[in-house]
Amino acid sequence: MRLAACVLAMSVVPAVAQAASPMQPGLWESTVSVSRTGRVPLVTTDRDCVTQKEIDDGTKSLPRPGGDCQLSNVVTDGAKTTYEFACRDGQATLSGRAEFTIGPTRYEGKLEAVARRGTGPDVPTTMTWTARRVGECS
Repeated sequence: MRLAACVLAMSVVPAVAQAASPMQPGLWESTVSVSRTGRVPLVTTDRDCVTQKEIDDGTKSLPRPGGDCQLSNVVTDGAKTTYEFACRDGQATLSGRAEFTIGPTRYEGKLEAVARRGTGPDVPTTMTWTARRVGECS
């Protein structure tokens, strides 16, 4: 009986990790606030076209801090998605964990990370995202 329960539990985990995103394709406007110890927060707003193919991929439509980022341990459970990331931009690296709540026309979330540049000190970094679908891609 225990073996059957373990097999059943293991078969459910991939289904949760690969659950479809409720996000709709289209033009999305996102506002990101970046906070670092000892610095004034930086706030930016961008617009990006998100395609159905990117949504179906499961990771391409997830928010990323920038640079060359690798995502791992992506888990979607209902509207909540969590993942770890590691990004590189020249000598700078940024790694941490993200948690987002994603809906058809809105999402919000936070990345907690550590930034490093060369042999410099670690810099704790928090990135807070809010986004909304604003229309169709042109």
